[in-house]
Amino acid sequence: MTLENIILEAKKGKRNAQNAVIELLWEKVYNYVLSKVRNEEESEDITIETFTKVFAKLKLYNEDFDFTTWVISIAHNTMVDHIRKSTKLNISIDDESNLFEILEDQPSPEESLILKQDNDKLTKSIEKLKEPYQKIIILRYIEDKTYKEIAEELSLTLPNVKVRLLRAKQLLIDVMQGNN
Repeated sequence: MTLENIILEAKKGKRNAQNAVIELLWEKVYNYVLSKVRNEEESEDITIETFTKVFAKLKLYNEDFDFTTWVISIAHNTMVDHIRKSTKLNISIDDESNLFEILEDQPSPEESLILKQDNDKLTKSIEKLKEPYQKIIILRYIEDKTYKEIAEELSLTLPNVKVRLLRAKQLLIDVMQGNN
């Protein structure tokens, strides 16, 4: 099956075609991200997030452009967003000049209410997932376990953890958008 055929099948939401895209491009995307961030775990997170975005935006893909280049550009933008977010989180509280900015960044009561509602929606959406997907989302994002720790706890291989996590995120997005 050619890459073009795989892409067409993946656009239809066929899981086996999506898995084929992941198999074909995982290493390229991961190595690209790793060369920039120089951290294996962050690179894995960014790569998973990249493929989540690729499948969410796949219907927008224009066949006139190279698919691999399109995926790498999504990886690049995802990596830049990730770096921006982590840079914001690394502000030193000891630095008095940043203290006002940190206090200013605290959510207002209205924002806190919205965050709570979003968290409630997220929790309810996670609960709608099948148990294996619930568990992997909780282990990775709530308990903050590494891929290796998850693999050991669930008796899975590392690649299976990554694929299951990617599927869980896709399913969670579907549930949250009401496409369940």
